[in-house]
Amino acid sequence: MSFIVKLRDVLVGRSDLRHRTPDSADARGVFRPGLGWELVEPVFDMRTSDGTSGAEGNLRYRSALETLSLALHAPGGAVVGTSRIEIVRDSASPSGLVLDVTFAAGDDGEDSDR
Repeated sequence: MSFIVKLRDVLVGRSDLRHRTPDSADARGVFRPGLGWELVEPVFDMRTSDGTSGAEGNLRYRSALETLSLALHAPGGAVVGTSRIEIVRDSASPSGLVLDVTFAAGDDGEDSDR
């Protein structure tokens, strides 16, 4: 089941979110960038190369991430409730990127569009 990350109506990328944490709302999977990845990549790069340290750098990253207002969509197009959507660099991933999300309470994306 391929989930889609969008910035408004722009496709940022896709992931199958295969790795789900039992008894948790967390999921992650290989992220395959789309055309909109270039628009959001600088925000996710702030996480590791911001140049600021500690709390200040984290606050700046979180603020920028919140401003993006990314949305996770189920395969049929329905928006899936999330409390966190992050894309992280991971050399073990075939694409070099991983989508890491936390589903909102009561929504794990499983029942969307079935």
